[in-house]
Amino acid sequence: MKSTLCKKAGLWLLTVMLLLGVGVCNGAVQAQEPVLKPKVLLVASSYGVADDPKKPGLEFDEYAMAYQLLSPQVQLELASPKGGKVEVGKYNKTKPYNAVVLATPAAMQLLISSKKLSEVKAEDYQAVLVLGGKGAMFDLADHQPLQQLLADMAEQQKVIAAVCHGPAALIHVKNKDGSLLLQGKKVAGFSNQEERMFAKEMLPLYPFLLQDGLTKAGALYQQTGPMLPFTVQDGTLITGQNPYSTPALIDAILAQLELKAAQRQAYPDERAVRLIQQFLAGQPVPQPLDEKRVDIPLMAAWGYYSLQFAKDGSERQQAVQVMEMVSGRFTDPQFLMALAQGQLQLGNTSRAVELAKAVLKQQPDSKAAEELLGKVKG
Repeated sequence: MKSTLCKKAGLWLLTVMLLLGVGVCNGAVQAQEPVLKPKVLLVASSYGVADDPKKPGLEFDEYAMAYQLLSPQVQLELASPKGGKVEVGKYNKTKPYNAVVLATPAAMQLLISSKKLSEVKAEDYQAVLVLGGKGAMFDLADHQPLQQLLADMAEQQKVIAAVCHGPAALIHVKNKDGSLLLQGKKVAGFSNQEERMFAKEMLPLYPFLLQDGLTKAGALYQQTGPMLPFTVQDGTLITGQNPYSTPALIDAILAQLELKAAQRQAYPDERAVRLIQQFLAGQPVPQPLDEKRVDIPLMAAWGYYSLQFAKDGSERQQAVQVMEMVSGRFTDPQFLMALAQGQLQLGNTSRAVELAKAVLKQQPDSKAAEELLGKVKG
């Protein structure tokens, strides 16, 4: 009787251990080894110099989004050509993803003590993500250890991703047979139009323009409108056009690693660019916009710059309409004056006058507003 009870107790204990993930091997109880997360390498430029606008570094927004969206599911490491501290360009510390990463010691430590690219090996990682920032244009395209790392990753059919100016690192990478990695591959990256609109001070300094370099390398370059999210995947090669492409690019990396992206609320700037895309696609944009959920200044900036660079009446009309969506909540005089001039160009005189008068209430000595009103009266 006692022996039967002991046997039953032993079977019960074995069942519980199996349910709890405990193994039995050679009569000894052993805990199962934890499943290791895939390892992803982030790559950043070493070109940046603090407080030197002519020596730009890493785009912190891209790093912050990548860290926040990847770190729960993968092991992250950061490497750069020189190793050590990675300098970042100017950024908005109040953006949600930036605020989170700034308050995360492990994330900030990676930026202080990056690995040296010459000391990392492709076999240690399941994916690599080359981050942008204008510094990438100066030291990543010709960095031999990075070229070798990316060539090895491609040979091993691992995930290679790059965003914004990060695809500069891919331009000279060669396959084992000597052909260029990008030959015939669909890619995205910071466009010539975006450079002219948002980085014109760098144009005389760049060794090349990214769009031109990608095309010269045989890539099938693709793009969408300026500063709108756009991601392209060609096999295990994943590229994004600009910083706002980062979330979708991260989702694509996770999918390629057979990991599911976590449920989350879209960032305010992410919602803003999505709404612009929605409008451009002819879909209605709900009004009024929620300032807590949508980055109103970003929508205003997109409309403002798009108006300045509009090539025809259609583009001018689109820019003005986006600006009007936020004109009740974004009342900067320079913005309102640009909108007034845009409306006047479109023949909407009464609205142009209304806006010019609104500018004069804020800036009674505004010559631009006075000139517009005088032009209308004359």
